[in-house]
Amino acid sequence: MRSIALAIILLLGATTAAMAQDSPREDAALTYQWVRTNATPGNCGCFSMNGGGASVSYNLSSRLAAVAEFSADSASNVFSQGKSLTVTSFMAGARYRLLPQLARRPHRIEPFVQLLVGAAHAGGGIAGRADGAYAFASRVGGGIDLPVTSRIAVRLIQVDYFFTHFTNFTNDHQNNLLLGAGVVFRW
Repeated sequence: MRSIALAIILLLGATTAAMAQDSPREDAALTYQWVRTNATPGNCGCFSMNGGGASVSYNLSSRLAAVAEFSADSASNVFSQGKSLTVTSFMAGARYRLLPQLARRPHRIEPFVQLLVGAAHAGGGIAGRADGAYAFASRVGGGIDLPVTSRIAVRLIQVDYFFTHFTNFTNDHQNNLLLGAGVVFRW
C-alpha cells in the first residue's frame, strides 16, 4: 500500500513539475501608463496624466486568469493653474487570453481582454471636492503581450476604458482612456 501511495505521489509530482515548466501559472507586469482624462465634464476639460502600474495574475485555466493591479498616474500644473492631480487605483478582476496559454511560443502574440473593478484615490489641488477621497473605479479593455522567452514577455500595448466616480459638481463620473506598455515576468 505504501509503495502504491509513493508511486502516485511521485507521478503527481512529476506531472506537476512538467506542467510548471511548460506553462507558467503566474505572472507579474510592470507598465508605463498614459491616461487621457476628462476630470471636468463639458467642453472636454481634458488633460493627460503619466504614471505606472504593477499587476499580478494567476492562471485559473489556459485562457482565464485572476488579476490584481495597483497603479498611480499624475499630472502637474493642470489647466495652467499650478495645481496637480494624482489618481491611485487598486483593482482586481479577470483576464481572458484570446489564444490558449498552451500554445505559447516565443515571438507569437498573445492578445487578451480584461475587466477590473475596485477603488481609486484622488489627491492634489485640482481634485476639488474629490481631493483625498476614494471612489469606485473600473477598467475594461485589452492588450497584446509578445513573449521573448518562456519567462519574459513585452506588453506591446494595453488599451483600457478607465471609469472613475469622483464628485465633480456635475455628473460625478470621469471617462478616461488608458494606454500602457511594459514588461511581464512569468513563473
